[in-house]
Amino acid sequence: MERVGIYNRCSTEEESQRNALAAQAMESREIAEKKGWEIVGQYIESETGTVAYKRSEYQRLLEDMEKGKFDLVMIKSIDRLTRSARDWYFFLSRLNENRLKLYIYIEGKFYTPDDNLITGIKAILAEDFSRELSKKIKNAHKRRQEKKSGCNITCEMFGWDKKGRDTYEINEKEAEYYRTAFLLAREGKGFYTISNMLYEMGARGKKGQKISEVQWRNMLYAPRAHGTVILNKRIYNFDAQKYEKVPESGWIFMENALPPIVSKEYQEEVVEILKKRAMCHSFGFSGKRTDRGEGVCRDGKKEREGSLKAGKYELSGKLVCGRCGSVYYRTGSMGKDTSAVWKCAAFLSGGRIREEKDHGGCDNIHLVETEAMEAVNEAVKPYFEKVFGGCGDLDCDIRKVIEKMLKEKNSDKKYEKLWKEYGKLTTKKDMLVDKLLNHVIDDKDFTKYHEDIKEKMEQLEMKINVIKQERLQYNNIEMRLDGIMDVVRKEKMADQAKLKELVKFIDHILVHKDGRLEIIFDKDKPGLEKILKVEAEYIHADGCRKRREAHKRQILELLDGQPKLRLKDISTIMAMSASYVSARVKELKEEGKLEYVRNKGAGAWRTTIPKHR
Repeated sequence: MERVGIYNRCSTEEESQRNALAAQAMESREIAEKKGWEIVGQYIESETGTVAYKRSEYQRLLEDMEKGKFDLVMIKSIDRLTRSARDWYFFLSRLNENRLKLYIYIEGKFYTPDDNLITGIKAILAEDFSRELSKKIKNAHKRRQEKKSGCNITCEMFGWDKKGRDTYEINEKEAEYYRTAFLLAREGKGFYTISNMLYEMGARGKKGQKISEVQWRNMLYAPRAHGTVILNKRIYNFDAQKYEKVPESGWIFMENALPPIVSKEYQEEVVEILKKRAMCHSFGFSGKRTDRGEGVCRDGKKEREGSLKAGKYELSGKLVCGRCGSVYYRTGSMGKDTSAVWKCAAFLSGGRIREEKDHGGCDNIHLVETEAMEAVNEAVKPYFEKVFGGCGDLDCDIRKVIEKMLKEKNSDKKYEKLWKEYGKLTTKKDMLVDKLLNHVIDDKDFTKYHEDIKEKMEQLEMKINVIKQERLQYNNIEMRLDGIMDVVRKEKMADQAKLKELVKFIDHILVHKDGRLEIIFDKDKPGLEKILKVEAEYIHADGCRKRREAHKRQILELLDGQPKLRLKDISTIMAMSASYVSARVKELKEEGKLEYVRNKGAGAWRTTIPKHR
């Protein structure tokens, strides 16, 4: 007995016919049974359209062809399988590779190589028909939009329920959450906070999911909140088989298409507040100044008072200008340096002071984030053991946490649970097909439930694949754990963790123009009673001074070990120009760290600072 896999799909013009898919599925089964074939799989496609990779049942058919689950494939006609000549020839190549037969039951015959030309022509004609149909539908849709005779929004919208074609009414429960989101945004709440607060209040999407901060942002900005719908924002390109964005000039605006949830004036007011706040965040400050030149934070309080609090970055709210008292704000990188730069708020709002009589700006130095953090870390490093103790205990704790994590990842329980859930969904999917064939449900309900099951199965497949990869990666826990701990010790991660924690104990850091950083600790933190102030030296933002100092140390180390080296020898060893080395040597002489001693025609370098290595 030959095994058969049946593929069923409705054409576009049959979509309006109730039970068309069920009739086709039943018809194909009856034909297969009459011929005495064993039906080992039936692939009922609930999606229409021409894009093959988006049809899940078609893709499943191709996978099962590779696995050798059946001897032949049965379809109603070529246009039910595909309306793309390219996809048709691709399907035939897969069919031949797996040595399978194709039965087209509307023609009552098997496909043979002799049919290659005629079937190819049919596929081209089907594709051309589909393209023309797509153009007609698209044109009719656009004309209806341009005439504003109906918007016919196909997707579900939070805040409204669709009651019929072009007929919508407000869902009062959802609309109340929508209005609350506007209120919270107007009060200054961020979208992340809005999302969490409304979720706790009970707000859920149309499918019962949490509404993300991005979705709330889009919803507050969308003009449909006051009843205006924007159409024709994207268009389907049949040849490329994908949607493409339409320029804003081609958009169609339909006012009063929906019952308004808020007034247009109120929404514009809230959107303007959001835009201003976004601009402030991009610069990191409000731009306002007090009479005394002190920075002002967003709530109108003094910058020194209002901004010294924990923020997104380790230095947020901690850096204070030693000249004007304003806080420092994080900005983009400076020059070729990829690190962010911290600048005085007074400088950002009023520019750099060039003369004493200038007002409103500040001429204090900027701080490159990486360099500033390095200076702060070096200054506080001698104190962290007084607060936290040694790293031995922390290493042990880290090992225990990682070991627990690796063992959990290696567990089979979650894997088995996921497979069990997947099996249940597969059973539900088969039962759904049976209900369709027995006319218990119609095409519309089948499509709805089928899509829901398919989405859940795809999510489970992703989770199962992740666990499979983790199994391969964590087969030998002890070996993996030893490797991780070697990296932890080598990179001194325990030290780095303690340093970062100690930085949190800093109340503020005064920045002086000469590069001094006065680090003031929070006296209320335990263990810091005797460590209230530490000074650090910051090398200026461009890093040139630091590089020069490093090169000078390198020169001293070379001459300390080989005092008879010539300048050109040093230049060759350090791969630097002779003039640059000469300039650094001159600076070392002026600083009294290096001198050249002559002795009977011969000479040698002598370093005046012991132990530079």
